[in-house]
Amino acid sequence: MRKSESRESHNPTLRLGQELVRRRLASLSQVRECVAAQTDLAKRGQTVPIGNLLVARGIIGLEDLKETLSHLGYLYLYCPTCDLEVQVQDYSRENRYFCTRCSGELIFSSNRPTRGERGGELPPEMRDEGEDPFIGREIGGCQILARIARGGMGTVYRAEQVHLGRIVALKILAPELAKDATFIKRFVAEARAVAELSHPGIIHIIDAGASQGSFYFTMEFVEGENLNQIIKKRGRLPIDEALAIVEQVAEALAHAHSRGIVHRDVKPENILVTTEGIAKVADLGLAKRTFDETASAITQAGSILGTPYFMSPEQARDFRLADARSDLYSLGVTLYKMLSGVVPFDGNSPIEVMMKALAGSKTPLERFDPTIPSEVSALVDRMMHVEPESRFRSAELCCEAIRNLRRLLASARRKPRG
Repeated sequence: MRKSESRESHNPTLRLGQELVRRRLASLSQVRECVAAQTDLAKRGQTVPIGNLLVARGIIGLEDLKETLSHLGYLYLYCPTCDLEVQVQDYSRENRYFCTRCSGELIFSSNRPTRGERGGELPPEMRDEGEDPFIGREIGGCQILARIARGGMGTVYRAEQVHLGRIVALKILAPELAKDATFIKRFVAEARAVAELSHPGIIHIIDAGASQGSFYFTMEFVEGENLNQIIKKRGRLPIDEALAIVEQVAEALAHAHSRGIVHRDVKPENILVTTEGIAKVADLGLAKRTFDETASAITQAGSILGTPYFMSPEQARDFRLADARSDLYSLGVTLYKMLSGVVPFDGNSPIEVMMKALAGSKTPLERFDPTIPSEVSALVDRMMHVEPESRFRSAELCCEAIRNLRRLLASARRKPRG
């Protein structure tokens, strides 16, 4: 590759423009006009990202811009209180993101240039993976090969376990959080919670520890996508496929619950679907033992206390009240989104979302698709009932109900018409 081609491949403005055209969010001529306007502004000493120009001219929406920037690895949200910037990958317009220092909500400002569009050298997070300080290093007996994703707690890498020659996922606690004993406890708690579970529907943990000043744990590497990515690509999922995924997740949760562990952050982003269609539950970062009260205190010191759109009403009132039925509520919201393409409760703030969830009034699934059987809607309603006592008493009972429903629907499809 020629040097000019290499520079173009890392030019944020060019890559953003190309991606917007590829997604048919903007035309090539519109992008060119904004690039020209950006150049003119730069001559006058003003640095304005091309994405902000496109939004200001009404060519694209702000949420479309954020999702595209996230896909490219260029999305940064910041805390107006701490002035802390956080890179967000796999951004979802249905989520809220919070500061790891003050717990205030992170925002995207159209007046604040995105990283990489401020001129000069690209920051480490946006350079070639070869420039990532962890790429190529060996940590915990694993050679780090590439970065997979970055979240509030740390970064996940694709790595090779040297002695066994197998590919694994390696999660490293964010360096700035490794200085905080509370975050370290939470990180280790996640590793220990997952390590105690052995189920094909739960991401298996291999090892955990500290190496060269970094806290890490290694997990099985899963080829596939998370459920949120699948919904984004395909919109509403077929009923039987959605039920099959929820059944698998419920089985995995039943295993965790039987060992006294509640996930507390069940959502599409934390459900991986392999290329063979096998669903696996991931990221027990908020998991706790049902008898461990200290876990709640640790979690509340964290950056994200669950996701408001998928959080049960009792969990919103008091995080310590979350139990197995709270996981089933979140799974019900996940099923609702798979069947409708949207979350049942939306709002401009986490408080507004939770107030709507407490009221429990949502758009019936039949409004999105009249062919959805009433039995499916009834299942979702029961899983998402405002009162925990009115939901399934256990994940096992939920699994049984889903299996029976799938058999009923399959029988109805086979029944001859007329």
